[in-house]
Amino acid sequence: MKQTLAGCLCLLWSVLALAEAPGDFAFGMLLQADGPQPLLRVELPAAVHAGVRRPDLGDLRVFNAAGEAVPHAWLPQPPAARARPTLLPLPLFALRGAATAGVEGVEVRIERQGGRAVLRMDERAGASAPTLLLGYLVDASAVEQPLQAFALELPATGEDVVARVRVEASDDLARWTTLVGDAPVLRLAAGGQRLEVRRIEFAPRRAKYFRLSWAADTPALRLSAVGGEPAATVVELPRQWRQVAGSAVPDEKGSHRFDLAGQFPADRLRLLLPQANSVAAVELLSRAREADPWRRVTTATVYRLGSAGQEIVSPEIAIAPTGDRHWLLRVDQRGGGLGAGVPELAAGWLTQGLVFAARGPAPFQLAFGSDRAQPTAYPISTLVPGYRIGDDGQPVAAADSGLEIGRATPAAVHPLAGEGAGRFRIDWRLWGLWASLLLGVGVLAGMAWRLARQLARPPRDGPAA
Repeated sequence: MKQTLAGCLCLLWSVLALAEAPGDFAFGMLLQADGPQPLLRVELPAAVHAGVRRPDLGDLRVFNAAGEAVPHAWLPQPPAARARPTLLPLPLFALRGAATAGVEGVEVRIERQGGRAVLRMDERAGASAPTLLLGYLVDASAVEQPLQAFALELPATGEDVVARVRVEASDDLARWTTLVGDAPVLRLAAGGQRLEVRRIEFAPRRAKYFRLSWAADTPALRLSAVGGEPAATVVELPRQWRQVAGSAVPDEKGSHRFDLAGQFPADRLRLLLPQANSVAAVELLSRAREADPWRRVTTATVYRLGSAGQEIVSPEIAIAPTGDRHWLLRVDQRGGGLGAGVPELAAGWLTQGLVFAARGPAPFQLAFGSDRAQPTAYPISTLVPGYRIGDDGQPVAAADSGLEIGRATPAAVHPLAGEGAGRFRIDWRLWGLWASLLLGVGVLAGMAWRLARQLARPPRDGPAA
């Protein structure tokens, strides 16, 4: 009995030991490593998304030259980069007037003369009133982007400065909107230590003019220059694009279908209109399979305007990431539709990267495209000790781990099992596994039944004395 049970367990172990092989997948791509690093990074080209069967890329593996699967993990998408703002020097004009009237009592206008800005001031107070420094006018009319802060430059003296500044904005020098009511400005020195607060922040605002002022009963704040800090701008990460032509939907005027021929995790869309000087309101819908119902994704106004070789086209349409393959465009016909021709749809997505352990002989290869494969990726923190994003936006391991992440470049796609990897076929390994499990359970049940019978028998009486 023990020998039978041992044989069943060996059979079960042998079935479990049967791992996936490259031939279980439809397509492959050889990987060229740039060095002998223990961890390698590869960025997935569009061909992978065109060949996988799962939108989560769970049917992708990395194999070595011996046909063994090696551990891999998906790289998180890096955060959107923000451009570092550069201070812009801005023209600065002192506002002087009577203390009784305050800065509001000074009427100002700026005149452009020979490319220069000239400030004209008209004081409402009488000429006999003492003239004081009441504030500053900042000319930002040449700045196209919104500003989010001012950096104040104080005179190069050893005097301490303690002030509270009000910042206002205007486009006509008549109506002012307060952005900051009481911002501190400091320059203090004591015991060899120095404290400076010369930056005033406010909500991003685009205006032609800004006014800096302080309370009339406080000392004047003398400035030598002012720099404007533009609002931070998000730098879009580069994307891969898939562009396909549409086909008119029969009996649905103004509707076009698009087949991306793959599961691309699109988060941006472009619509390319067939004729110049076109404007249309559109609705975009999508679905993963042809049998699924359409799902509304977004609405937008698209256009293509211009002449004489210069065109202005509508911007990219941001959407929630989706791997849907089929798309439907519905055009509002109230504006005459799109006219003759066929529109084109372009789907953009962020490049997905993975890291794998370079275990075993090279070359390594990506294998993908299977209806039966399940996700096997590790969390990135498990595969890469101390994982983080470096200053250059590339993944790095912890400094004390001594690991370096190299790069691997994928070659062209080559067939493995081909499209047949997605066809139904008898999975003998799976059936063998179930048969081994059932056989093992049956043997254990038989042993338990025999043991129970032996325990239930009454003890035999010993020989008579």
